[in-house]
Amino acid sequence: MYSCYDIAKKFLSFAEEEGSPMTPMKLLKLTYIAHGYYLAFYGEPLFKEEIQAWKYGPVIPRLYFTIKIFGQDSVSFSALDSLSNSEIKKKDEKFLRSVYNAYKRFTGLELSSKTHTEDTPWAQTYNGYHYQQIDNNLIKDYYKKKVNQVSNG
Repeated sequence: MYSCYDIAKKFLSFAEEEGSPMTPMKLLKLTYIAHGYYLAFYGEPLFKEEIQAWKYGPVIPRLYFTIKIFGQDSVSFSALDSLSNSEIKKKDEKFLRSVYNAYKRFTGLELSSKTHTEDTPWAQTYNGYHYQQIDNNLIKDYYKKKVNQVSNG
């Protein structure tokens, strides 16, 4: 299992290859979405860090507190360099590339709105006050439904 930093760093490398900026919000949401699809396809977490339900959607606190200093600017690749320890396996890199390609056209705000609508794991967890952990089983079930809708639709 990877760390959230490993996954985020890989997304930054994809964006850097294309010369595309990656704001903290977009990076957080892409990392979360990848985790959801990974749970749906493989039945296991993509990374070990906890995901919490915050006011504006699901957040990976460890990643958030590392990259929030960039504000609305693009996250620097070097910000995660020393925190990322694992080499991404080829099959997982291919998986992450497909998630990136599917969602790269959206802004951080657009991705945020996708991750905290009424039927999401965030909506089932957020209680308005506390930073509750979102259960991986909720995330897995939600993304399995999304995958099934696409394959049946």
